[in-house]
Amino acid sequence: MPWPRRFLFFLLFGLLAWGVVLFALGFETRLFEEGQAALSRALFRGVGRELALLVLHEVKRHSLSFQVLRYPLPERPSFEVEVVLENARQRERLLKHLEVLLAPLRPFGLWGKEVEGDDYRLFWGEEEWFRFYLRLRRVFRVAIVIDDIGYDVPLAEKFFSLPVKLNVAVFPHLPHGPHLARRAEESGKEVLIHFPMEAMDPGENLGERFLLRSGASKEEVVRMLEEAFRRIPQAKGLNNHKGSRATQDERLMALCALVLREKNAYFLDSLTTPRSVAFRVMKSMGVRALRRDVFLDGEPAVEYVLRQLEVTLAVAKKQGFAVAIGHPKEVTYEALRRFLERPHPEYEFVFLSEIFEDGG
Repeated sequence: MPWPRRFLFFLLFGLLAWGVVLFALGFETRLFEEGQAALSRALFRGVGRELALLVLHEVKRHSLSFQVLRYPLPERPSFEVEVVLENARQRERLLKHLEVLLAPLRPFGLWGKEVEGDDYRLFWGEEEWFRFYLRLRRVFRVAIVIDDIGYDVPLAEKFFSLPVKLNVAVFPHLPHGPHLARRAEESGKEVLIHFPMEAMDPGENLGERFLLRSGASKEEVVRMLEEAFRRIPQAKGLNNHKGSRATQDERLMALCALVLREKNAYFLDSLTTPRSVAFRVMKSMGVRALRRDVFLDGEPAVEYVLRQLEVTLAVAKKQGFAVAIGHPKEVTYEALRRFLERPHPEYEFVFLSEIFEDGG
């Protein structure tokens, strides 16, 4: 056979052979894909029930609670499940666990995705299999503040021993103040300065050596606040002791705000007068601020304090958080001890600084 004909023959033969190989490979690929799809459908229809039960079991194990809102129907073959979780961290752990658990089935068309940040869907192929509504448990936050720390060391230590996040307001000018502030911090409590301020009744101001008075100069305000923070360096913030006159003085509160803002310290208005402007002024000047909601121990009786603690819970449920102020009294300690022995699953006892972290 002449060389040109031989070359053409081998070229045509080679192209034909290559075409056969490509056809065979394509046919095999289609067979594989069709087989995989068939297997996926068989799994979904055949063992889907057992896998669904496994998924529900694992969700129950990794959440606070769940409720199946809708079971699969012919027109909508998917589960709808509401899942309640402790926090965002638990949510992340649950989704990671589901991903690891079901990863071996991903080649057969099982996949999931988050929808609108709160919900999660599981799909098998193009069919929705599970629709999860992920909800974080709503927790109402309660901050308990014990004022007037600085006089009675043994009684203060009893409050420090309570198994709760407690906020401790310490007098900066009393001899035991710095020591008790250190002990409070060592006991895992949050410390703030209990700063004496002028009251409307002149008799309440008698004998007070360390007292912020209405009309004080800027230099005097700065000096007193600097001295307080020097003596109580553990303080995350400050609240007023008395102060029914001082907290009505807008100029005075603005001068205090300048120092607190510089120290990144918060202000708690003890609200010793309904005419206080302290909270409003602090907020307007960029200082984190809160107001007292409940006084716990206006009457010296354990049952009264217990009722006031229940009032505190009701306030927290209404507005999301509540701040209650008590004092170092035996009846207050006993009431808190009893109150904390009971579980309060809807409530979390927190430091004041934690309320600000959540936008309070």
